[in-house]
Amino acid sequence: MDIKRLNVNFGGTPSPGYQGGDAAFNDVAALVHSALPSSYIDFIKEADGGHPEIGSFAPVGGDAGNLFDIDLFYSFGDSPGMNIKAALARWGSILGQNALPIGRDGGGNQIYIDLTNGGQSVWIFLHDEENHRLKIANDFEAFIDLLQENPDFI
Repeated sequence: MDIKRLNVNFGGTPSPGYQGGDAAFNDVAALVHSALPSSYIDFIKEADGGHPEIGSFAPVGGDAGNLFDIDLFYSFGDSPGMNIKAALARWGSILGQNALPIGRDGGGNQIYIDLTNGGQSVWIFLHDEENHRLKIANDFEAFIDLLQENPDFI
């Protein structure tokens, strides 16, 4: 999983890695009633939230010409972006008790990890399309690996 290639940043300043202790991860795990994927924790420790420069993806079985973009990864610390606990307070009951919101697209659609029954698949919740859900990847690491540059933004 090559996190650095995404160039996650806040206004051009690289996102710092999370400097807090594991208690924050344990707190969030308790809120979603599931252990957090180790690849996701590794990501947060390296880039604690922010805007990725490379962040386009097509859902599983989707049209490669119709890409979505992750606009913001949620933070565990005091970054300028939205904190993971605030995202859970806003979206947790809508996404479900075992859903971990990890970010959003430019329209506010939620990108989340479905932790139901020990799963780790990544999905997008389309609040503006009758709450439709589309699978993106089988796990967080696969999600990071599939992110690409959007040819429309080059």
